[in-house]
Amino acid sequence: MKRARFLAAVVPSLLVAALGGVAATAPASAAPASAAPLPKPKHEVPHCVTDEGDLNVLYHVKERLIGPAACRETYAKEKWVRIVPGWSTALSGEGAVYPDGYTPSRPDPIDDFNSKFVSATYILDRGTPQEKTFTYKKKQILRTGLTGPDGLPYSVAISPPFKAPELGTHTTTVLFTLSAEHCDGFGTVVDENCLPGGTFPYTGDAPFTVVPKPDN
Repeated sequence: MKRARFLAAVVPSLLVAALGGVAATAPASAAPASAAPLPKPKHEVPHCVTDEGDLNVLYHVKERLIGPAACRETYAKEKWVRIVPGWSTALSGEGAVYPDGYTPSRPDPIDDFNSKFVSATYILDRGTPQEKTFTYKKKQILRTGLTGPDGLPYSVAISPPFKAPELGTHTTTVLFTLSAEHCDGFGTVVDENCLPGGTFPYTGDAPFTVVPKPDN
């Protein structure tokens, strides 16, 4: 299977807003008013930042992202989102190269992939008594119309939020289901350039750890 990769783009820095107020002058005879407690800042989970950028910002995800090697930890009692490497293809059908006998269903390779993508299945703790399986259709998870820094189109599956399991180490595995074989237009080697029809593992068993949520 072709090596898919996590893709990012240059994203503007986020602006941070500050709270302000106007102090009122109390009469000299009045006792000093006690200061109202400041609102506790809303906790924000750490972002998934790789060499290619901040994936939370890129994909507008507020929950913890689990997927890349640098992003394999989440807090207890919080929700997390599984992200997998995006699937990129040749820019267009013009000049695309395919294995012998393969005919795409759409002129452009990325449209061919999107049209054949059916669903993704997420397996938590595969092969253990705690195994749980969740399947989501294309319209629920597949983000399309994306372009990487190299100018190539890609699509990426981003899960809905999951509840964190109990403290400790767990695994998460992602399967894709395609309606038919898809090839990316980059070459003629089926094992490197194509995804099979049906259901198949898109990732291995990626370990991640659930840790106690910090007090502050």
